[in-house]
Amino acid sequence: MKWLSNTSIDELGNSLIKDYMSKAKGKGCAVDIEGFAANYLMLPIEYRSFAEKDMSKLGYISDGITPLNISVNGKIKSVIFPKGTIVIESCLRCKAENGRRRFTIAHESAHYIVDKSLAAANYHREFDCEYSYSISDMKRMFNINEAYVDRLAAAILMPEFMVRKYLKSKRRDGITIYDNDFIRPEDNVFLQRMAADMGTSLTAMYIRVRQLGLYTRKPMNEYLSELDLGKEKIK
Repeated sequence: MKWLSNTSIDELGNSLIKDYMSKAKGKGCAVDIEGFAANYLMLPIEYRSFAEKDMSKLGYISDGITPLNISVNGKIKSVIFPKGTIVIESCLRCKAENGRRRFTIAHESAHYIVDKSLAAANYHREFDCEYSYSISDMKRMFNINEAYVDRLAAAILMPEFMVRKYLKSKRRDGITIYDNDFIRPEDNVFLQRMAADMGTSLTAMYIRVRQLGLYTRKPMNEYLSELDLGKEKIK
């Protein structure tokens, strides 16, 4: 997978979701990520309360060898799940965590696609600045392979063809980014609605739009001119 370009990864995500949707007769602007993982990749999904020391672990895909510590009736139990099982932290089932849950499932699905042999168990985690990581933990977390996995996860959850179709139908004038990161309030509101419709977080959607280059870049002074600011003399 390391030799794939970002463009190739995006095309792989496009092809996988198009093939899945054709078989599942899927419609709409949000990928059925649970169905994709369970019915297309044949990866069972289970929800458990994680009891790992590293509390940033949100998802796990089993290699059939490495145990996962979970909490069962208040007691910590070390469980080896069948190979290929995706285990998701149960707290992500609440409605407020919809975006994180869906991206975590996409991430674990991407791990399976990147390395079908599942030579080692893989976690999806969020960096905790207060946790003391070992050198091996840091190497695993920041392994360049994770960047490819995250890119593929985004390509599966927000495939390019679906993002482009949404923008074309809902906002023909596109998104404008001024200087490096400023977005007009009305564009930000649109991205929030788009993220909700596609079942992702606003941050994930913003990153994806930038990854795909689906925006127009302008200098900040153009926005200031639109607001007609800085032209009056100060008395």
